[in-house]
Amino acid sequence: MTDRNIAHDNGRTWWKHGVVYQIYPRSFYDSNNDGIGDIRGITGKLDYLAWLGVDAIWLSPIYSSPMHDFGYDISDYRTVDPIFGTLADFDELLKYAHRKSIRVIMDLVINHTSHMHPWFLESRLSKGNPKRDWYIWRDGNDGKEPNNWMSVFGGSSWTFDPVTSQYYLHSFLEEQPDLNWRNPELRKAVFSDIRFWLDRGVDGFRIDVVNWFMKDRFFRDNPSLFGIKKLQRHIFDRNRDETQGVIRELRGLINTYENRMLVGEVFSLPPGDPSLSARFLGDGSDSLHLAFDFSLIYRFWNARMYYKCVRRWMKKIPDGGWPCHVLSNHDQRRSASRYGHDDDGPKREKIAAALLLTMKGTPFIYYGEEIGMRNGQIPRDRIVDPLGKRYRPFYAGRDLQRTPMQWDDTLNAGFSESEPWLPVNSDYRKTNVDIEKNDRHSILRFYRALLELRRKKKSLYSGEWKPVIKGRRGVIAYYRTAGDETVFVALNFTAKTSHIHIRDHAQWKVCVSTHRSSREHFTDLDITLNPHEATIIERIGEL
Repeated sequence: MTDRNIAHDNGRTWWKHGVVYQIYPRSFYDSNNDGIGDIRGITGKLDYLAWLGVDAIWLSPIYSSPMHDFGYDISDYRTVDPIFGTLADFDELLKYAHRKSIRVIMDLVINHTSHMHPWFLESRLSKGNPKRDWYIWRDGNDGKEPNNWMSVFGGSSWTFDPVTSQYYLHSFLEEQPDLNWRNPELRKAVFSDIRFWLDRGVDGFRIDVVNWFMKDRFFRDNPSLFGIKKLQRHIFDRNRDETQGVIRELRGLINTYENRMLVGEVFSLPPGDPSLSARFLGDGSDSLHLAFDFSLIYRFWNARMYYKCVRRWMKKIPDGGWPCHVLSNHDQRRSASRYGHDDDGPKREKIAAALLLTMKGTPFIYYGEEIGMRNGQIPRDRIVDPLGKRYRPFYAGRDLQRTPMQWDDTLNAGFSESEPWLPVNSDYRKTNVDIEKNDRHSILRFYRALLELRRKKKSLYSGEWKPVIKGRRGVIAYYRTAGDETVFVALNFTAKTSHIHIRDHAQWKVCVSTHRSSREHFTDLDITLNPHEATIIERIGEL
């Protein structure tokens, strides 16, 4: 594999210096016109991703699944679900991606399986079945559930199974029984499935709900939150210290392969908990390579608030650890929808893009974010997400951020010639790849310019971060430095002009800006920022 984008480190720390692009396969591109995106569709769009300049793609689950939770209920870890294609299709994707210097990260859902996984089908046959202890089974408590643990999807985390008159644990849907990570045979089987993909050449894994693997061995009740029984402090069914042992074992497995990585979803309720995420980074060699902190996803558009989120996350990173940053994903509202639907919305999107791609840490881009895709509008009869079905109208579910990628202004946004599995967003005629590729002022072209600059500047992909304006008067500004290379980033979050004047006795040149030409130079850092301006400049000499 030739490292076009990251030749500076021979690929050893690609996960640290590169940019990862998340693909929700059902919604990316449909190659066979059945209305559902597939693996061949992703392969067919790799040229676009190479043009954009990303270093890796992360695929939401493509394994065999009954699709009760759209792939997050896996029935066979070693096969590809027919709706996405075949194992041969995946091998072709992997080969072509590597040829394009794009690495491939798979989603690893190992807190639970599908209730149709052969392991669970065996486990539920009898109390004495050899795989009984691969899942979490308990007797009831006076004719009720074993304890008060609540599922993320509502209701009890326990489902009664009449075959053996016991309850099994499921932290999500009842079709997603939790695995028992205290069982050594289960660990061995899961690790074997992981090796299957590593041996095929997969470059890493995003691990689903990594902080949920281990549960309290005594199954104690969770205390209530604010005195409300249905609101719980989940101290016994997640975030257990023993989980770190599983992660260290998994890292040991990954370390037997060259240039592979692990990034963990550390699931916690808003506003996010950077302390919890940081615990999963260890010393940089014994735990996860990266762990998500979702604090920015839950924040309103405010420079001071954004700065505090980033600063708090940076302070929590342990020695040897490395941060990563994300603005949205398949479970959370799209970032463009959070920035507003008025005329300032697209301007804010560029500010957010500049922040994401110039911060110290690994950026993750959610498909469509680079063109400013917004949440879709899903009619009630088209809702497919189990959360949306259960909680609408109070919560519309996750379908809104999973609508088909908007490629052009033709039928179905160029995603498929058949009716898509979810409705295409109504703004696709003006928000799509084809139009934005040809508009030098578009958010897509801005993303591409930022990605190109990031690859060229060591200060941006691996340098230190030194904030100098910390949200005051709506501005965030910071230095990125590596050796004798210095870049300065200035971001105006507001609709007002703002003046920066820092005497540093240096000369500066514009690299990328929403408002300025690359021919523009500065003496000292004496800049009047336009409303909603993002400008990145480089130091070119002393005065």
